[in-house]
Amino acid sequence: MGKKVYWAIGSVVVLLALLYMLNTSTEVETITAGKGNIQHTVVDTGYVQAAERYDLYAEQGARVSKISVSVGQGIQKGQVMMVLENLDISMSSKQLVISLNQAKSLITAAQAAVDRSSLDLRDAQDKFARVKELFAAGAISKTEYDETRSLVDKYQTNFKEQTESLKSAQNQVNTYEELLSQSQQKEEQLVVKSPIAGTLMQLPVQQEQVVQSGTLLARVALVSDLEIKADLLSDDLGEVKVGQKVQVSAPVMGETVLNGEIIKIYPQAEEKQSALGVIQRRVPVMIAMEGTGNLKPGYETRVSIATASREDVLIVPRGAVLSASDEQQQVMVISNGRMTLRNVKIGLFDSKNIEIIEGLKAGDQIIKDASINLKDNARVKTKKV
Repeated sequence: MGKKVYWAIGSVVVLLALLYMLNTSTEVETITAGKGNIQHTVVDTGYVQAAERYDLYAEQGARVSKISVSVGQGIQKGQVMMVLENLDISMSSKQLVISLNQAKSLITAAQAAVDRSSLDLRDAQDKFARVKELFAAGAISKTEYDETRSLVDKYQTNFKEQTESLKSAQNQVNTYEELLSQSQQKEEQLVVKSPIAGTLMQLPVQQEQVVQSGTLLARVALVSDLEIKADLLSDDLGEVKVGQKVQVSAPVMGETVLNGEIIKIYPQAEEKQSALGVIQRRVPVMIAMEGTGNLKPGYETRVSIATASREDVLIVPRGAVLSASDEQQQVMVISNGRMTLRNVKIGLFDSKNIEIIEGLKAGDQIIKDASINLKDNARVKTKKV
């Protein structure tokens, strides 16, 4: 008798538990699917730089003997920023000046010799012309005729030799002039001048420092004309095109957002390492800005590139879409107090919403957070957001 009572009580408890479970509803937050506008963007980090800037490098090894500017200073075009010293170049120029003067003096002497030999040749030729007439008339001997002709040949040879000496002296002068010009150009390169009117952005050398050829001496930029360089993931480049609009933000600007436009996409990807050590393929993209706000070269910015947009389409929060194991997207639709999983086809998405192309209509009630653990056809109690 006692066992029967226990079994009866146990059955009642189980039945009550089942009834409780069947009638218990999970409370969920729901939203109503509706239409709106959506814009897909590519978001990444960009760095501000001057659109026009010049890096000045040492053309040869030298010592920095004088620096007359400082970082941040306004620079005029042609202004001397620093002077370098290379004693070898200075000594070479001085020696070449001496050699050039000596070669020019040789030209003077060689020209005088040419002039003398020219007169001698002309006199000999005039004499030979008279002797030739006398010989034809039988007035002089063959021996005298031959001696006069030999003298003409001698003066012709001498004139030719003197002319060649003059040419050689002139070639030597030309050589020294070319060498001196090259040396003087090197000396001019030791005086570092700004190619533009702008601001001195970098000055990585110090006075008395010895620099090698190719060392960066200074960077001058036109800070009134800024642009942004962003290295975008190569996977995103299929949607990015020249002329697309860009929104630029930065912590230094607070809530201010600047407008920009893509003006250049580099033709080749570069291998970059992320902050987490991941190797990525990224493509540099240049962005022109309509305004600069309080941005300065080197500042970090956040760039949002609008690659596609649609208006008056069905959208839901991104969190309301669930990716099933078969990569099928689903939403949790509420109908008659129960949740039903429904397959949908998605379109564009942004940071908040996602476009629904098929499987849902405006006015449908769906669960806001699709990550909630519910079985299909589960009983729910709705709470609108």
